[in-house]
This record gives sequence, C-alpha cells and structure tokens, in this order.
Amino acid sequence: MHDHDYRRLVAAYEHDSRDDPRRFALVTAALAAFGYAAIVATLAGAAVGLGWGLTQLVHGRVRSWKVLLVIGCASLLVSLLRALWLRSREPEGMPITHREAPRLFELIDQVRRRVGAPRPDRVLIDGEMNAAVVQQPRLGLLGWHRNTLILGLPLMMALDGKQLAAVLAHEFGHLRGAHGKLGAWVYRTRRSWVRLAESRERARLGGSVADLALAFFFRHFFPRFNARAFVLSRQQEYEADRTAHEVVGREPAATGLVAIELQARYLHEQFWPMVWRHAAHLPSPEKERPYRAMQQALKSAPANAKAGLWLKEAVKRLPDLSDTHPGLRDRLDFADVPAKLPPPLTVSAAEALLREALPAWLTRLDHQWRRRSAEGWRERHRYAQAQRRMAEELQAALNQGPLDPDDHLLWARAALWIEGEAAEITVLRRMLRDHPTHLGARYELGSTLIEVDDRQFNDEGAQLLREVAEGGNHPWALPAAQRIEAWLQARERWDELKTWRATLARIEQRTETTWEALHDFEGEPRFEPHGLGRRALRPLEDLLRGEKAAGRAWVVRKAVAEAPDWRFCIVIVERSKVLGQPDAQSWWAELRERIDLPCPFMVIDTAHPVWADKAQAALLEKMRAVPDALVWGGRSA
Repeated sequence: MHDHDYRRLVAAYEHDSRDDPRRFALVTAALAAFGYAAIVATLAGAAVGLGWGLTQLVHGRVRSWKVLLVIGCASLLVSLLRALWLRSREPEGMPITHREAPRLFELIDQVRRRVGAPRPDRVLIDGEMNAAVVQQPRLGLLGWHRNTLILGLPLMMALDGKQLAAVLAHEFGHLRGAHGKLGAWVYRTRRSWVRLAESRERARLGGSVADLALAFFFRHFFPRFNARAFVLSRQQEYEADRTAHEVVGREPAATGLVAIELQARYLHEQFWPMVWRHAAHLPSPEKERPYRAMQQALKSAPANAKAGLWLKEAVKRLPDLSDTHPGLRDRLDFADVPAKLPPPLTVSAAEALLREALPAWLTRLDHQWRRRSAEGWRERHRYAQAQRRMAEELQAALNQGPLDPDDHLLWARAALWIEGEAAEITVLRRMLRDHPTHLGARYELGSTLIEVDDRQFNDEGAQLLREVAEGGNHPWALPAAQRIEAWLQARERWDELKTWRATLARIEQRTETTWEALHDFEGEPRFEPHGLGRRALRPLEDLLRGEKAAGRAWVVRKAVAEAPDWRFCIVIVERSKVLGQPDAQSWWAELRERIDLPCPFMVIDTAHPVWADKAQAALLEKMRAVPDALVWGGRSA
C-alpha cells in the first residue's frame, strides 16, 4: 500500500474512532484475534504440508513439485515460528525502592489509586526525558502481566510535582481496566506480522512457494489492521490524557507537556552538544558530570532565548504517522489550555521527591553515561585531533598564499569542531573576503548565522541564503531555499512565506530535473577530472584505508549541459580480495553514508548486480580512464 493510501486509511479510521470508540476498539481486537488465528492456521498448514511431503520423499515417491512443497513449507514454518516467538525486551533502567525514595512511592501510590490502576511491580530510573509503563506477559499468550514503571531522571528534574503527577496519571491511564492489555495485545499482533514480513523478505529457499499463502494477508489484511492499530493506540493516548486531566487537572497536564517539549529540545540542541564539544580537548569523559550539570540547567531552560521559537515550531508540527502520540497542538486543544511558556522551575519534582537520594542517583547516571560514552568520546577526540592538525596545516598554507575554496571550507568545519560557531564564522568571513562569490561559503555562513541567538546575525544569514537560493542552478540553491522557508514560517511572516513558496517550488522542479540528468547514464555521458584537492580527498582515503571490503577507488565528475555549475562526483569502488564481503545490494548505500566530500556525489560498487553486468563494463572503463581518477590504490598497493 502506498504511503498516501495509508494516510487516507488512517484518516478514515480516525473518523470511525471518534464516532464510536468502543465499537472501533472491539473491531480492532477482533481483527487482532483473526490475525493470530491466521498465523496459527498457516503454521498448522505448513507443518502438515512439510510432514506429508517428507513422508512422500522418504518412501521414494520423489517429484519436483513435492521437493518444492517441502522447501516452501519448511521456509514458511521457520518464518511463522520467528513471528510468534516474540520475546519481550527487558526494560532498561536501574531499580529504585520505597526505602530509597519514600515520597516518590507515596506519589506513585496516590496517583495510581485515584486512577484505579494496578500497583507497578517495579520502578526503574533511567537517563531519558521520558516516562513509560511497560506490560510484559509472564506466560506469553496466557497473560499474567508484569507492570514496570520507568521514570527518566531528566524528566523528574524538568517538571514540578504536579506536572510529574499528571505524567504518572497518563501512564497509569494505560493500565486502567483492559485498556493496557488490549493495546499490548494489538501491538504484539502487529509486531508478529511485521516480523513475518521481515522473515519473508530474507527468505531465499522456497520463498516464492511459501509466500503464495501470505500474499492475501500482506496485501489486504495487514495494511488495514496496521492502520487500525495505529488509530487505536492514538485513541488510547487521548484517553490517558483524559485520565490525567481528571486526576491532576488540565493545567498541570498541559504545562507539563510544553515543559517536556522545550526541555527535550534544549537537551538535544544545546546541552548535549555542549557536553560532547569537550571531547575536542579531553581524551576521555572521566571528568564529565552531565546529569549533575543538567540539574541546574533544566531549571532555566524555559527562559532560554529560543524557547518561544521552539514552542511555536512544536505547536505547528504535524503528528508523525510513525508515532502514536498526538501532536502537541492536538493535546493542548484536547486539554483546552493555550500554548504558553511555563515559568522557570524553583523546586523540581526530583528535588522534592528524591531529596537526599538525588545526589546518589545523579552520580549513578553520570557513571553509567561515562561508561557507555567512552568509546564514542574517544572517537570524537581522535577526529577532533585530526581536525586540529588540519586547521594548523591550513593556517600554515594560508601564510604562503590564498587557499583553495575546498580547503577553506574544510578549515571552517575544523574550526566548528574545535572551537564552536564563533570560530567557524570567522573562517567563513575570511573565505568570503578571498572568494566573495563562492556560493558554498555563502550558504555555510548563512546557515550558521540564521541559527545564532542574535537578530542582526539572523537577518544577515537570511539575506545570504536568499542570494544563494536565487543565484542560479547549483547544489546549494534548494537547501538554501528550504532554510528560508523554515525561517519565515518560524517567524510567522506569512505574506513573505507565500511568495517564497512559489520560488521554492520553481527551485525544487529545477533541482529534480537536474538530479535526473546527473543520474542518467544513457547515451554518451561525459566524465571529467573531479577537481578536488588532496585535503578534500583525505577523509575518503582514510575511510577506504579502514574498510576491508574496499579495493581500488576512483572519483570522477559527471558533467551535463543542464547543470554546468554543478560539481557532481561519482565514487567508483572496486571490491578487495578479502573473504566475508558485505552484501552487494546494500553496501554502496552504507558506504555513501560514511563518505565525506565537499560536493554532491553517488557511489558505484562494481560488485552490485547492476554494475557487475557486462553491459556496464565499457561505461565503468570510461570513468576509470579519466585523468587522475584513481584516488585509492587498494590495501595491497
């Protein structure tokens, strides 16, 4: 089912759910039962077919169709057993007891009694800005659920007591009556069908025979059941919100939602990047205490200079079909509370409820974070050291004369890694003095300035991006136009936005046409030297040096008349002779995500079925023959 068809189906089911929620839930439960029954029936049929076929073969009545039947039934049987054997993933977190935090457990018990939910079997603390109740059936399909409440310490530090109580009421609302069991059952049924689909995609032997039995379900049943399960889950989120409104009040529930949105955005965009920036100077995270620092940082986050903008963006953001939670605007409308910035915290729920136990919990989470982050930290430190050496090398080169634009952009990136945005801006301004018309530099500077907490810089950045977007057909035009659209929308400049969207549509159409031409290899494509400097190619060489599957590699530029200002590169990678080569269908995409070049590019793996075809040999040879195309001679060279 296409994405737009699925969206229409979800919209139709949302209407049905609002019209008669009880009937909708019952029908969805019936479909879940039918889904389980279909899997079990198919399992029984596959077992019978396998048994009969093996009996026939053992007694010497061998026919080709019987062999195919045995292979197909065995393949289907394995896939079905994998789909049914859904082992619950153990929730992560550190257990906390009543003895450690009596006030927290008093609040939990008070809220769950008012909700009418069962007592959680255990409470876990983790380091996320989130809370959840996880139900795990001890006896599989027979039930006897174990309830686990997971509380993120950052969440407790970001909310006051009433807001946290509203979060608890929402989570316990999922456990009231049969609400949680129905949702969990529907979820497990959906996961079973997803696992079955994944198994069939991986199946090789007997795949075509076995999948005849499942084609109807994957084409007709599963998309509709999946849409119903999604709508039911979203409906249950509203019901859980209603529980929070009844138990704690609409205002604390709504302001808590806003606080969580702003605090999560602050942590993601400012706090954690600031912590990880220390890796540029420190070889290990042993001196870092991020959760201890977070305790004070979260109190002032609602007063952050970007908080108002974050709230506007959150309210405008449409709910994602991959997330069953409604959007913030929908949840605030449901609470009938306007979107507004919450006041800064004076005493957080963590401080009020954990009291003297809070420092110990902060220490535990800091220790856990340092242990889990150690390897990533060391990698960042090594990368930062390489960037520092690059910056020193470029500074020395600048003393000898003007730098190549690609080298200047590398310097700007190194400065950002080592010293932050201010250093990057300095390097980019210096570059524009030497290369005032370079669109890449104007785009990078504009993109940085538009995000700085300074209105004058914002306006300068927006002007730079406008000039880049309207500067002709080149790789930076579309991303610049998209940044301007988001900037105008965030500032609610609707008249300008309407005009700009017409410009954006023209740039999108032009860019799409260009991409089609750049990826078209029919006729007589023209290839030229890549034009990249040795420093720009160094990250690619380092990557290939550490990639055992990679042999020789070439880089060329594909030139097309429709895009004379585009430097579109093609990276051709030959396989090495080592054993255990990665999958030829997907390795090129994985490699592309790791390659760093200062221009748009595509990756050709010569082992891919398309490029391994003899019909492509002349085209590959033409690319390899371009002067200076060979950039990596292989591991044995």
